Amino acid sequence: MTKERQPACARQGTASSRRRNPKGAPTRAKWYTLMLIAIPCAAHANGAQLYGLADAYVGVTRLSGQRSAAGVESGGMQTSFWGMTGSEDLGGGIKANFRLEGFFLADTGANGRAPTDGLFARNAYVGLENGFGEVRLGRLANPTYLATALFDAFSGSTKFSPLENVLWTPQQGRYIAGDTAWNNALGYYSPEFAGLSFRGLYSLGEQSGTNSQNNAVGMLLYERGPFSATFAIQRTRVGPGLPAGSWAQTAMVGGLSYDFKAIRLMTEYAHTSTGGASTSTDTLQVGAQIPLGSGRLLASAVSSRVRSDAMPDYRRHGLAGGYDYAISKRTDLYVLTMFDKVIGKGSGTSLALGMRQKF
Repeated sequence: MTKERQPACARQGTASSRRRNPKGAPTRAKWYTLMLIAIPCAAHANGAQLYGLADAYVGVTRLSGQRSAAGVESGGMQTSFWGMTGSEDLGGGIKANFRLEGFFLADTGANGRAPTDGLFARNAYVGLENGFGEVRLGRLANPTYLATALFDAFSGSTKFSPLENVLWTPQQGRYIAGDTAWNNALGYYSPEFAGLSFRGLYSLGEQSGTNSQNNAVGMLLYERGPFSATFAIQRTRVGPGLPAGSWAQTAMVGGLSYDFKAIRLMTEYAHTSTGGASTSTDTLQVGAQIPLGSGRLLASAVSSRVRSDAMPDYRRHGLAGGYDYAISKRTDLYVLTMFDKVIGKGSGTSLALGMRQKF
């Protein structure tokens, strides 16, 4: 039988473990080796990769109508996460893929964005891929969130993007129900054709006694040269964010951007309509990313309107600006500020100085 090739860390440990003291007890080198072997070597395994990012900042957070809170927080520019991915060539142009990704809080080391998150709340799936695209099964990232993040000046930050905050963060309304990833999902991901690609998800609610508690979403993305556009529509029947008494929500997102090199301009519109609670929201963003030195200036202006039979109508406005400075390809420093105002309540201003490192 052919001996399987060991990862480098395991081979080092084998050599060290042969050295013993005269009494036969393990040497200090062996104890060190045993500790190394106990650490997963996934980053060196064939066909598997370990990756992620850690993001933490010090700052002050104050939302409209709330008191300020100061401290060290996680995920100013991007939610901290780690992941593993790999693939196997099955022949005939077919590949088997897997991906496991989990969130964590860099300020406390806790797992997930909140206690309700599972170990791999960001992504957890297996998939088969060929020239016609890929089919995935598991917990899958919601394409609607991708659509909002790609055309957001703050690239999907759920702490300092006034767009992502109102669409996805519970503290600011979470207009779009169903979370940024869906359980029990079947997904199809098309190849790109002339700049156009498609992502579709169907999430089984797995509710006893009914087959109607399922979610579905479809997203088109066009990227050709400096111009990009997207449109996503989703129907949510089960998941967080649905108001009490509602049976379904329809959400639509459209985005456009053009990169003039000296400045990238983008705009995005999101609409939601929730049945039962008779609630609708309309949100518009205009944003820009401007290259400056070794970094980028970021700016975003957002206005939203909420109309509902279950609560008083209101409007919310947000402004955000910042500078993201790249120290290297993996590490950046950022300074951000966000202004938040709900009509009829006091305004709030948040500030952050943070660091993000990819691995």
